[in-house]
Amino acid sequence: MQKIPGYENTNSEVPDKKYWLYGLMIVFFALAFRLFELGERVLHHDESIHASFTLKLLEHGEYSYDPAYHGPFLFHSTAAVFHFLGITDTTSRLVPVLFGVATILLLFLLKKELGKNGVLWSMFLLAFSPSMVYFSRFFRNDMIIIFCTLAAVTGAFRYLDSIHSLKRYPYLVLAASSLAVAVSSKENAYIILAVFGAYAGLGFLYWICSDWKKENMGLKETLRSKTSALLPYLPEIILSGALSVFIIMFFYSSAFRYDVSLFSIVERAFNHWMEMHSIERIGGPFYYYIPILLRYEIPVVLFGAAGFFYFLFNRVRNKGQNYSFFLFLCYWALTSLLLYSYIQEKVPWLVVHIVLPFGLLAGAFLGEVFSKKNKDGQPKKPDYPGKIRALLTVILVLTLLVFISQCISVNYYRSMEDEELITYTQASPDIRILMEKIEGFNESPDTLRIYVIDQYQLYWPLPWYLRDYERAAYSSKPPSSSKYDAIIAPISCDMYRELSEEEYSSYNFTLRPGRDFTLYYNNKLEQQ
Repeated sequence: MQKIPGYENTNSEVPDKKYWLYGLMIVFFALAFRLFELGERVLHHDESIHASFTLKLLEHGEYSYDPAYHGPFLFHSTAAVFHFLGITDTTSRLVPVLFGVATILLLFLLKKELGKNGVLWSMFLLAFSPSMVYFSRFFRNDMIIIFCTLAAVTGAFRYLDSIHSLKRYPYLVLAASSLAVAVSSKENAYIILAVFGAYAGLGFLYWICSDWKKENMGLKETLRSKTSALLPYLPEIILSGALSVFIIMFFYSSAFRYDVSLFSIVERAFNHWMEMHSIERIGGPFYYYIPILLRYEIPVVLFGAAGFFYFLFNRVRNKGQNYSFFLFLCYWALTSLLLYSYIQEKVPWLVVHIVLPFGLLAGAFLGEVFSKKNKDGQPKKPDYPGKIRALLTVILVLTLLVFISQCISVNYYRSMEDEELITYTQASPDIRILMEKIEGFNESPDTLRIYVIDQYQLYWPLPWYLRDYERAAYSSKPPSSSKYDAIIAPISCDMYRELSEEEYSSYNFTLRPGRDFTLYYNNKLEQQ
């Protein structure tokens, strides 16, 4: 196995102290952005289901894998958070927050490939990306997958870079365990495995064929030579595979309490995704993610695309300088864009899997263009004439202003607005008012009899917010008797045909866009 050539820092302009200071400042503000008013937004339909599943796991130890709600890692890790920090909207989102920030920290390990300037630019773009911030504050699995994807890439390149050193072992463990956690988190981990596996396979074939031609040996002799070169590393690779299987089985069996097989896990995940794709459950046009990217991620798109062509076709720049890494990065960005555009499960949170590789390309490109010194610390000859650099600077400043303003707007002012492209059937703030009204009733959560009706059983997130109301009931049909103190029903279901208008008052609210409901409650509940 050969060491990847050309691992050199090409833009070491920033001194070490400033590099770490700037990097840690970015991480600090990224954490602050993600934690500020974390529980303010009402839990989304999916978030509330995940939170309820987690609560069930915490209180009763019950877990059963259902690919419709993805893998077990999110539930088990959040159950630990609930146990130690309490059960709130805020604590339910802490795991995505931590993985979102950890993703930014991982970039420190790519200094050899991206250079110091490239690392800092990439950190900045991922730290304040509107979609990255939004879905780091969202109780779903995607930020875990984002971290694991970058950790696997980082671990693999650091492993190859340290292939003749004992330092390689931690990086192999990082890559193997990250892929296992990804598989334990969400089914698109199999897409990532396929993308990375295909590239590794092509790289392996290239390694064999290039040396075959170079050494002028027969194919059998070349294969024998390459096999003997790989043999010393085979035991550690097998052990890392065993570690991955152990982690996957640990979470899917809920700490080995349930009997599951690796084959059944993969089969159910694959069948579910194939079915969702074939029926186009949440379909959309091939260009679905383009408007989202252009609205929220304009510097990532522009400079990521520029970086794609710059690193892929600039042969003079790439000669011996991290070309293997940037070739992979271009492949990763392109395949991510094409695959997620093709798959007929179009939802806004999947855009982060496109943003990640393009964010790295954009950061690396900006690090190159705006670096004033080369790897030896000497003044660097500009890649572009002064007028082009000035134009790039103007474009960068303008796009970053839009970038930051969109990040603030969509996360703190318009996070529950249906017009935003990444909010996607977000639950209405009316639910906060509804809960204040219910909590103001003179019946306690132990005794209040409340009945929730929806013929489609799409009443989430109400079960999460009514989790303390032990006598709450849910059905697709109206109750057979009027024994309930309060009834929540779609606004089209006029319960006054069953209830007395003199005894019951009503309050209309929006559950989420297009879903209006009414709370009917006995007037005695407001009497002191």
